[in-house]
Formats: sequence, structure tokens, C-alpha cells
Amino acid sequence: MSKKTHYFIFVFKYRFRKTAFNNFLNIRQIKNFKIIDLSGPFKYFLLSRILIFIINLSSNLFSNFTLISCDGLPFLKKKGVNIWFGGTKHKIPRKFRHHKNNIPVIRSPLIKEKNWVSLYPCLLKKNLPNKKFKIVFVGRLNLSNSSKIKLIWKKYNKIIMNNFSIIENRNFLKKVGAGDAEIEKKIYMGLKAEIRLNIIKMINKKFKNDLIVVGSDWKNYIKNYVDDNHNVDFVRNMYNGNLCLDFGSKWGNNTLYPRSIEIIESDGVLLQSKQSDSKLIFGNLSKFITFNSLHNLLDIIIRYKQDYNLLNSNQEKIHSLFKNNNMNYKTLKKFKKIAS
Repeated sequence: MSKKTHYFIFVFKYRFRKTAFNNFLNIRQIKNFKIIDLSGPFKYFLLSRILIFIINLSSNLFSNFTLISCDGLPFLKKKGVNIWFGGTKHKIPRKFRHHKNNIPVIRSPLIKEKNWVSLYPCLLKKNLPNKKFKIVFVGRLNLSNSSKIKLIWKKYNKIIMNNFSIIENRNFLKKVGAGDAEIEKKIYMGLKAEIRLNIIKMINKKFKNDLIVVGSDWKNYIKNYVDDNHNVDFVRNMYNGNLCLDFGSKWGNNTLYPRSIEIIESDGVLLQSKQSDSKLIFGNLSKFITFNSLHNLLDIIIRYKQDYNLLNSNQEKIHSLFKNNNMNYKTLKKFKKIAS
């Protein structure tokens, strides 16, 4: 007997947030789950607001519907979930934090995320990596002006560059002066930015002709930077076929979040700093996809430059991990459960 169809309707207001979902909104159907995209200002004003009112008014008649909003516009109190991009639960406005149907997409190593849910790459292409690939990083630097963070970096930079994960160790953070949760968060984010800066500077030194950095605030550090460009096609073309650096979200340490998913869906070869769930997501393949020190990163880049077959093989293996939508099906099941 086939399962009853369940509808997931995206009703958020702002069009720009569609890009954070990458290909997810284009899935349309996974097994008995159907995705309907009513996001964006026009659909929101013409359809979504009326639909939200009707479903909330007669919720028993719409038991097979789950509404999904983003960034609290609109904020759904029932029959739906509120997804928050760009940060952990601390990015959720205080007036909404007590609601149990909030879902952050970034998981912090410093706080417990109750409803954290991951999206997964989907609708992948099958293009080959470029034989003469570029090393690409797209993202802002977000360097801290804190004198305290500068002093910590000056004292501990060698230790940190040999083991990036140390900044997620609460004993280490306490040792360097994290007296409370807010200071802990600022030090963590500040040191992440310092790691990002020093890695890019070193790669620029060793692979200058092969490096492309997109982000206007790099102009004081990298001569061959490219100005900010938020055009989706530009970014995806930049990733396509190239070796794409990702340092994880500045807020947290989960492998799959909008940028890393976009790299994979754009046929870029992901090369990411080690995250808390790297081994869980990539298994043994993680040794070719993740790095936890500067030396580790440089070794992988050099190996890929010397062995195109390895690069191509690993790209195929990454795609095979997401060749069906079973993981996204589980994600939708979590949405349904949290909304009930």
C-alpha cells in the first residue's frame, strides 16, 4: 500500500534566500513527499499568506501539509518550521527563540543545537574536473579588529596552524581568555578568520598563478583578488571543475551548509577544513577532502596536481554519495516531525 502524499510548501518572503537552498527547491518529489515552492515576494503576497491563514484555520484538514519559512519572514507558530540560515541558534531573534519549531542549519561546537537539520547536495551534474584546475575560494574574510584576538593569534598561531581543531576545544578557549559564552564565540570566530587569512596567503605564495580569491575585503592581502560578485551563475561557473577551498561556516563546524553544498552541486571539487562530521559524511574519502593543518592542505593540493586520475576518481566518489535523495528524504521527515 502506497504512503499518503505529504506536501512541503516553502512560503518565505525574500527571493535572495532561495539561493541558500541551492538545488533543494527544485527536487519536486522524493517518494511520497512533494515540494512546492511558493517563495519570493510575488508568490508570498498572492498565495502564501492566504495559504498560511487557511491551513492554520483548519489545521485538521491539512494534516498532510508542512509549511516552511526562512529567517522568520513570515514566522510560523504552527503547522510549519522556521529555517535560519547564516548562523547557529544565536542568530535567531530573541523574540522567536522560545519556539520549538526553529531549525538552524549551522551547528556550533560550543552550544547544543536541539533542532539542527542538514540539507544535502542534489540534482548533481556529471562534468569532469579541469585538468589544469584553479584553486578557488569565494567568501569574505571577516577579520576581527579585536586586539585580544590579535594577541592570542600572535602567541598561538603555530599551534593552531598545525591543528585547526584546537580552536573548538573549550579548554583551549578558556586558556586564552574565554570567560563566558559571548567571548568564547567571538574568539572562536576571530581565530577562524585568522586561519582563513593565513591559509590563503600561503597558497597565494606557493600557487599564485593558480589561485582565484573572490571577495572585496581581500584587497589588502591578495593582489589578484576579484571583487564581490553575488550572481549565482558567476559563482557556480567559478566553482565548476576547479579545486574549491572551504573553511566551514564562521559560526560552526558542520560539513554540509549552503557554501559547501553549492560547491558540490556546481561540480567543484570540495577541499574543506575538517568539520565535526567530516568522517560521518565522507567516510574514508575524508582524507582527500578535508584538512586539519596547513601542511595537510598543501599535501593534498600537490597530490591532486600530480595525479589527475585521483582527482577525477574522488570527484566521482563524492557524487556517488549523493546520487539519490535518501538523505534529503530523512531531512524532510525531520521537518515534518518538528512541525507537528
